[in-house]
Amino acid sequence: MSIRRKNIPDGMRDMIFSENKTEKNLGERISALYEKRGYGSVSTPALEYYDVFNFDSQTIAEENMFKLTDKSGRLVVIRPDNTTPMARIAATRLKNAPRPLKLYYNQNVFRISGDYSGKRSEFSQTGIEIIGGSSDKADLEAIVTALRTLREMGDFYGGGINYKLELGHARFCRALIDSFGLDEDKKETVKKYIGAKNSSSLEVLFGEDEDACGIMETIRKIPRLYGGKSVISKARELCRGVVDAEEALDYLEKVYDILDMNGFSENISIDLATVNDMDYYTGIVFRGYLDYTGDVILGGGRYDNLMSNFGENEGATGFGVNISLVADKLSRAVGTGEATVRKTLVHYGGMSLLSKAMNYIENSGEVCVLSCFDSVEEAIENAKASGISRVVEITDGGISEVWSE
Repeated sequence: MSIRRKNIPDGMRDMIFSENKTEKNLGERISALYEKRGYGSVSTPALEYYDVFNFDSQTIAEENMFKLTDKSGRLVVIRPDNTTPMARIAATRLKNAPRPLKLYYNQNVFRISGDYSGKRSEFSQTGIEIIGGSSDKADLEAIVTALRTLREMGDFYGGGINYKLELGHARFCRALIDSFGLDEDKKETVKKYIGAKNSSSLEVLFGEDEDACGIMETIRKIPRLYGGKSVISKARELCRGVVDAEEALDYLEKVYDILDMNGFSENISIDLATVNDMDYYTGIVFRGYLDYTGDVILGGGRYDNLMSNFGENEGATGFGVNISLVADKLSRAVGTGEATVRKTLVHYGGMSLLSKAMNYIENSGEVCVLSCFDSVEEAIENAKASGISRVVEITDGGISEVWSE
């Protein structure tokens, strides 16, 4: 037998019993939160035309998409992202729906992880999108909903789990880097240095160019722009005269002050070194963290250019949550928080007693497993091996408990 028949492709994973149930229940709990806040549930096909994701500011590289062809030879991909299909729906089937359009999703994403990091190539993601409406209030709603989502996930695991949302602005770094007058290749390299908070290789990039000393010094300071509101004042010192960057800081400060005024700042920090997906996002950006996860589990922000790829000029904001990552890391760290379910194995003698066994299962109010064994002794041995709490036997004479742990 071929070994491939027993294995699964890299990045894929079988979800078994409690881990499958936990991930599903966590996604449903977050979905209930969005339903309560008036978001409408949307699901999209697992297969989309490649052209849906083929535009300049798309953040997912072509080589990270699973691609195949349909019966007409057209290139299609297995859903690598949820936000772009939401924009497609908003511009087509929901084109005439009242704005703002508030959508949520809870479905899997398929994305090739080519860095041998052990990351899953299929994961469950839930999130919201707000399309149209006031940009200020939509941004605030997205941020507050993100905070509530982080808290809800912590509560799912029994509470007491710290969470943090980092705020930034895509235009700050973009404008600052543009002001350096670098060529496109150097710009991309600088973005990577800033995103990785690593400036140790700047000398290699700029060589012995004395004119670049001021640029390198500024770049080194950007990753340090992290913390409370005072970070904004420090950032203003770096971007004097760079109008777009100054305006980005003005907006970020305004949003932070409103959140602070309403009691949300305790779980918020500012990170102005946010450059990931810079070309995709156009305004405020944010990333969420939970204790024990060790990675970004929530990411989003304002993306006002995406809808134009579908012929509509509408602003939008939203975020996505990697449910699979949360369920995997937190379940390992703190357990699932679910009580152990006691099960009863229902054994019946003759075939004529099958209906009585089924009636017992349906009316007992217990979690019951129907026996598939010929003898009650085999049924008891199976119960012991399977973690089942008790065995009842149904005979012509009635129902009796024949074993319990």
